[in-house]
Amino acid sequence: MTYLSTIHVDILMCLALLPAIAVAAIKLDRSIPAHRHLISIMVCVFILLVLEACSVALDANFNATIRDNVQLVPLGKLVNSIGFLLVPAPAFLTWTFLHHWTGVRLAAPAILFWTLPLACNAALAILSYNEGLLFSVAPDNTYSRGPWFVISPAIFYGYQTLAVSVLVRQRARLRAEEAALFALALVLPAITAAIQLHYFTFLTIWSSWAISCIILLVTVFINSSERDELTKLANRTAYRNAITKARRMRELKMCVALLDMDGLKAINDRYGHAAGDHALLALAEGLRKTFDERFSVMRFGGDEFAVVQFDNDPAAIYERLCTLENDLAEQDAAFGRPYRVAFSYGLACSRDGECVDALLKRCDTLMYDRKRQKHIKADATAH
Repeated sequence: MTYLSTIHVDILMCLALLPAIAVAAIKLDRSIPAHRHLISIMVCVFILLVLEACSVALDANFNATIRDNVQLVPLGKLVNSIGFLLVPAPAFLTWTFLHHWTGVRLAAPAILFWTLPLACNAALAILSYNEGLLFSVAPDNTYSRGPWFVISPAIFYGYQTLAVSVLVRQRARLRAEEAALFALALVLPAITAAIQLHYFTFLTIWSSWAISCIILLVTVFINSSERDELTKLANRTAYRNAITKARRMRELKMCVALLDMDGLKAINDRYGHAAGDHALLALAEGLRKTFDERFSVMRFGGDEFAVVQFDNDPAAIYERLCTLENDLAEQDAAFGRPYRVAFSYGLACSRDGECVDALLKRCDTLMYDRKRQKHIKADATAH
């Protein structure tokens, strides 16, 4: 029973991960790349847990009953070859998942370049079946690490480092709790891998990856409910939550800017919805870069955005809105877009004794007044 006691955690994690995979496959939108990558991570970790359990059962170091059973040697080699082939895959998929989640596209040459270590590891894993490079299985079914064993965990840690770098570089696109959960999902297997590297019989890495998969899944479910899929900004649910928070304040202290993108329908009609999406992304990216973590930036409608600050400092928002208008105009000229990315806004801050509904109504009125003035000016210029 020794080997069974060794792999009982793997068995439990398989039982926990299997329904999680089923839930992810049913509930997540597989047309979204980030969701597809998360499901791939979970499936890959499940396979690695099964392979690890099989590897232990086929290793005389853990299961003395199979010692000298030469018929099992090829099976032990096959299981370990497949296992080593997949070792860096969860970290690589997590790296690509984070790119998709933060809305940062990877260029095809970059993907090709960074898959080279994965291909190298796969080649070594296949060659190890006969050459014993990463591992070897002796005729008595005893597993041991090969002379090139260190390459596989080095590639794994390399992809983990890339994933961490995405979190650091794109932290402005993530909420604090979201970034913390993603960081935990990366750190946990990195620590347990180090333990397993030092203590050969202490099998921890894939069970910890199973926990990381569940952390990633929970994070996706939590944040998908408050995140706009196109722009990666907070969505209508987050906007409602901000308003609810404002209603609970004993003394309202809040500034709101409501933005309405100019001419989105015309862009969609004339240049197609792909161009409309690019225009929305340009505005969203501008908002993200212009407003730091002191402000909440949300897309709560098709062409409607909001900036919320729980403070009475209208100048802070106004200056940034002016900067954003200038930046977008410069981008239009620099990129030679056939359409303008522009917006109309209403900015208002709370007054003594004012409720949040009155503040939003005042802000909305200011925004439509500004939009109407733009139309009047445009008509006058045309004539």
